Amino acid sequence: MRSLSSLLPHAVLLVGLCSTTGCRDLPKTDTHSGGTAAAPTFEEILKIDVHAHIFEDIPQLNEMLHRNNAGMINVCNRGRDGHLETMHRIATELFRAHPDLFPFASCFDLTRFGRAGYAGQVIAWLEQSFRNGAVMTKIWKEVGLELRRTDGSFVLPDDPVFDPIYAYMARRGKPLMAHLAEPIDAWLPLDPKSVHYGYYSSNPQWHLYGKPEYPSHAALIAARDHILQRHPKLIVIGAHLGSLEHDLDEVSRRLDRYPNFYVDCAARTRNLARHPTEKVLDFFLRHQNRILYGVDMTWKPFLQGPRTDAQRKAFADRLEARYRLDYRFFAGTGTMEYEGRTVECLNLPRSILEKFYHQNAER
Repeated sequence: MRSLSSLLPHAVLLVGLCSTTGCRDLPKTDTHSGGTAAAPTFEEILKIDVHAHIFEDIPQLNEMLHRNNAGMINVCNRGRDGHLETMHRIATELFRAHPDLFPFASCFDLTRFGRAGYAGQVIAWLEQSFRNGAVMTKIWKEVGLELRRTDGSFVLPDDPVFDPIYAYMARRGKPLMAHLAEPIDAWLPLDPKSVHYGYYSSNPQWHLYGKPEYPSHAALIAARDHILQRHPKLIVIGAHLGSLEHDLDEVSRRLDRYPNFYVDCAARTRNLARHPTEKVLDFFLRHQNRILYGVDMTWKPFLQGPRTDAQRKAFADRLEARYRLDYRFFAGTGTMEYEGRTVECLNLPRSILEKFYHQNAER
């Protein structure tokens, strides 16, 4: 595969340009081909999974990525559980051992929030992570839904305390990956028909229905919008379709309004598969320069305990199966089974597939 590390100087140059001028949608160069141009094979197209959490050097995974012309951005999170230094150490080691596979994203330290000099300490931490090779930084949903002040009130992601950090990142030309809020289903009654039913059934702490003390979905999305407004030179990648996966029109409105906003589809391709095909096609055609591919698979032995070689191989096989399933949905023709539902493949034109799978991430 083409080395991701060889693309980084070009990516840094272009991100720096975006931070100066703003990255508006480029002119559209393709329309839906209707099958008139053959899509590249799965192995042929370079794939950058921009949203992964891998914290062990796994030979079976490395082989799978090389064989399938793929790499990933290894994202550190969370910032409050006491494992930040461990994640950064492992992510740095993986990047140094396999720069073609594992560029990484650093994460906010939230354990010192509210102390004197907090923003300066975070900036110094992030600067060291960038020197170690981090290509961006992640802020997670714990800001808005867990982190509280001493009076018990929730800290929202647009809190002025964070403004110096966002301004620093904009100057530094480093994107902010923002997983803020949750799917709207978190605020609704549990519904077995929802694609998120399994998650909220097994993670009730994140199911917020009947918990009025928590910020609303609208309040958290508004807070993210305030960051975009106040820091127009900061590139923000809205993880999981910007937590607006239920309404592509709302995603589009923000992509139109904020030229520094991007989205990834990590763990949300299943949502795209439930929208009308023509609506999803229009979304990709309109915003083909602003959507990035991702899956959001996690491997954290430092939390989960030691793993066996059989488990490592099973993980690599499961991720490859997901990559191939997703590619069939985005690039294939006709119908397919996607997570128990018959859906229509998107048959995206090659030019859009190339942007979605790697060019937008490189830029």
